[in-house]
Amino acid sequence: MPSVRWPSRLAFLVIGMSLILFHMNTNCFAAQDIDQQASSESNSTDRSVNATTAAWMPYMMKDSESESLTSTLCKNCTCKKDTGSFDCSSKQLGSKTFPLEAWQSLKASGFEVKSILLVSTGLKEVQRFPAMDVTTLDLSHNEITTIEKPSFKNLTMLEVLDLSHNRLKSESLTPDIFVGHYSTSEFEPMQRLRVLRLGANDLHSLNQDLFEHLPALEELSLELNPFKVIDQQTEIAIASIDRLVSLDLSYMELEDIPKYLLHTPKGLRVLNLTGNLLHSVPNALSYATGLNWLSLDENPIDSIIIGSEFPALKQLTFLSLSYMTQLKVIGHHAFSGLALLQEIHITNNPHLSHLDGRAFVRNDTTNPEMQDWPPVKRLYLHNNNISYMDPQLLVQWDSMELIDIRVNPWACDCSNRWLLLTLLPIIERTTPAILNNIDPPQMAGFSMVDLAHKHTHMRCPDGVGNNPANDGALLMGLLIGVLIAIPFTAAVWCVYKRGCFGLFGRTSATAYSRAFYSRTTLNEEF
Repeated sequence: MPSVRWPSRLAFLVIGMSLILFHMNTNCFAAQDIDQQASSESNSTDRSVNATTAAWMPYMMKDSESESLTSTLCKNCTCKKDTGSFDCSSKQLGSKTFPLEAWQSLKASGFEVKSILLVSTGLKEVQRFPAMDVTTLDLSHNEITTIEKPSFKNLTMLEVLDLSHNRLKSESLTPDIFVGHYSTSEFEPMQRLRVLRLGANDLHSLNQDLFEHLPALEELSLELNPFKVIDQQTEIAIASIDRLVSLDLSYMELEDIPKYLLHTPKGLRVLNLTGNLLHSVPNALSYATGLNWLSLDENPIDSIIIGSEFPALKQLTFLSLSYMTQLKVIGHHAFSGLALLQEIHITNNPHLSHLDGRAFVRNDTTNPEMQDWPPVKRLYLHNNNISYMDPQLLVQWDSMELIDIRVNPWACDCSNRWLLLTLLPIIERTTPAILNNIDPPQMAGFSMVDLAHKHTHMRCPDGVGNNPANDGALLMGLLIGVLIAIPFTAAVWCVYKRGCFGLFGRTSATAYSRAFYSRTTLNEEF
């Protein structure tokens, strides 16, 4: 039996060893396959890297100082690695922006670009940008007429885009330019773009969907474009910006603002309407209830009176009405709706002669019998044609930070006595540097400050409205007239009584003979 079992066991051993060897060979081949596949993938990756490297390598050069590779773009432009600023301003770059590979060379050299400045470079066309962490892109003051679609898609961190002072037309500015990456919540948005400057181009209208890819837009500048009228498409485009905070519509030749333009952007805080053709305060302002800052400078508004006064802008803190050549009158309750106004500029209006003493006052909302004034801290009234200012114009004069009333023809009578006694000491205490040029025309050679220091008392007009300040000149004229009249009258009397030796008038023969006749005295007759 043992002799029979031994061969059997030997056979099983041989079979087991064969199976072990088979599995070892199989694993070895599998390992070789994996190594070959990894090697293949590695070679493929290397080829890809080499291909990519070859694309931007022509834009690399060796830095003479650090011996490291740097982008050739930094040879002609200024690269500041500490701030991430790439500045090519005032360099003539040709008609197009740099190709993708040139921009990629910046990142390949270790330069992380945060801001790109291509100002005044002669560009005419904007090409697509590669993926970069740029937050500011300034392409202003060029000759750009064409922008590739979509040029800015890969600039996912972009917050400020300046395209002002170019030659963009309404037809070339389309929504596709601002297409971003896919999003489940927005329509291909540029998620971070907050500031868009389109001023000083050749725009006369906006595509109504222009801003559909800009959900975060807060500041829009359209100044110096020849719109003349805000048409329905433009109105829809602007009204669609839900988060709009600042809107610049200055120097656009606008004669009116559409009534509901400012209805949708409830967060609007800053509105610039300078340099348009508005003839009255726009009614559209009544919907800009959250406005903080407003400028109507350089508009042909001739009066702000009841019926054309400012609406209730309860959040407005800054207002400017300067360089308005037609403005003559600011009347009753003109600013009554500006309950929180802190700074107002009414300057350089050559025909403004009447500033009503009740321009700011309003009835208290809690007690209609009481009156209230806005908390104005800074009042600019220089370079107008104002002669009188009511002390009740504002009531918190002593708590104000700045009062500028220079270069106005202030009347020198008792109506302005409070200027000497109250206002000038406040100005001298708070801002003595602006005390000059407060000169009454009637007191040539003297300023209001001189009169205040001399404790001069201003006299009131008499019963018929004559100003006593002119009495000195009147009396001097009378004195000169009397001094001239006395000798003249004496001369006339002499001529009349003596005839000036017969030089005047006709005399008879008898009168002539009597001139030589002398009557004798009584003694001579005896």
